[in-house]
Amino acid sequence: MPMLRKPDVDLVQEECDAFDEEPSTKLGEEALAKLLAAFPHNTEVSQVLLKVIVLDQRYSTRIRYMDIDNFARHIATSGIDELITQGSPNAVERIWNCEGMRNYYSFATKFCSWHNPTTYPIYDHYVDACLWAYKKQDSFFDFQHQDLYDYEKLVKIVSDFRDHYGLNQFTFREIDKFLWRTGYECLMSSPLPAR
Repeated sequence: MPMLRKPDVDLVQEECDAFDEEPSTKLGEEALAKLLAAFPHNTEVSQVLLKVIVLDQRYSTRIRYMDIDNFARHIATSGIDELITQGSPNAVERIWNCEGMRNYYSFATKFCSWHNPTTYPIYDHYVDACLWAYKKQDSFFDFQHQDLYDYEKLVKIVSDFRDHYGLNQFTFREIDKFLWRTGYECLMSSPLPAR
């Protein structure tokens, strides 16, 4: 893997701008923002179902078709709204910890992030690849790879990444855009697709 460019304010801003200006990414982000503005709460199953379907499709979280309805019911009855407002990592755990279903950890981080983007960093395999590559290259924080699958530890890792590189003016959502784009390039070494 080639040497990664050290993240600085200019590089992160450049990646955020590229993410925001990509036509298909921009369209998806606008649609999700409108959906969550129309349905900000998570107690009505039909509204949660819409969010689950759209987030799953836009972010390729691979929720099995047979799980979609029950997963929406699970979220709607899990009492997460107050936790999300507070920024509690327990909201992520309540979402993905659904008996009888696969572990939808990545989806849960994205769901919470879309409801409270300043508090919840996103986990996916591109973010994972980026954080792990920078850890190996710069040792920005001492963590084990499996720590990325523990949400409280992930929040700490992303916070330490932001602190280490002097990127505190960026929100978790902005850092996510940088991590996602850089992680994609780490894994694919090719042009980025729409997110």
